Amino acid sequence: MRAYFIILISFFVYSGNANALVIGSDLNEVTIGANFSGQDVLVFGAFYSDPSMPRDAKGDVIIEVKGPSQVLQVRKKRSFFGFWLNSSEVTFKEVPGFYYLTSTGEINDDILANNNITLLTKQATQKIEWGKTRLPKERHDFLSALKRNKNNLGLFEINDKDNQVNIIDGNLFKTNIPIPNTVPIGDYKVSVYLLINSELKEDYSYEFKVKRVGIESVIYNLATIYPLIYGLMTVALACLLGWVSAEMFRRLRKA
Repeated sequence: MRAYFIILISFFVYSGNANALVIGSDLNEVTIGANFSGQDVLVFGAFYSDPSMPRDAKGDVIIEVKGPSQVLQVRKKRSFFGFWLNSSEVTFKEVPGFYYLTSTGEINDDILANNNITLLTKQATQKIEWGKTRLPKERHDFLSALKRNKNNLGLFEINDKDNQVNIIDGNLFKTNIPIPNTVPIGDYKVSVYLLINSELKEDYSYEFKVKRVGIESVIYNLATIYPLIYGLMTVALACLLGWVSAEMFRRLRKA
């Protein structure tokens, strides 16, 4: 409620401009614990436009969420005498670990590309290591495979069928961003764009953090910071459980 009040104040302060945009959220941190199954982040805000104009002429709001950048490799396999082997490989740099895009209207690929609102920006696309992949169709197939893999994990979604951003009273908007339990930890950037006649007029962004807490945090830090120790502990635990199971089975046979 406090954040919503701040948004309203900011809206009236900015409403003197031809195009004004402000946003807010109900939280700035998502904590992942042992029972975390996903969470919705509420994003709301206001944009200024001439009240006398019809709704279609006021423009559209696009909300984009990007997670921490990752380096991902996509491999293509081919059959050689009945064996499926890797034939080519592409390395994608600065790929968001999580990506979500929604809008008040229909999402058009050309509009997104022209305003540099994409999963992979033009700058990031130039950093792709294509290897032996030269043909445009092959590169398109690798990009499609990357998006498909992330979509299967629930880490990439574009709402291009249903308008998920609700407009309230003509100038206020809100939407819920679903954060699945498979998201990577780190800093997330929420960007809101105001497009009028398919051109970007205003944009605003803020960040929130996803982090692990409790036993989840201990296990994750141990596995990432001290992988050797984590591996030895895992092997030791497996041996211990195996010995305990064998001992219990031996005693039951004697009983």
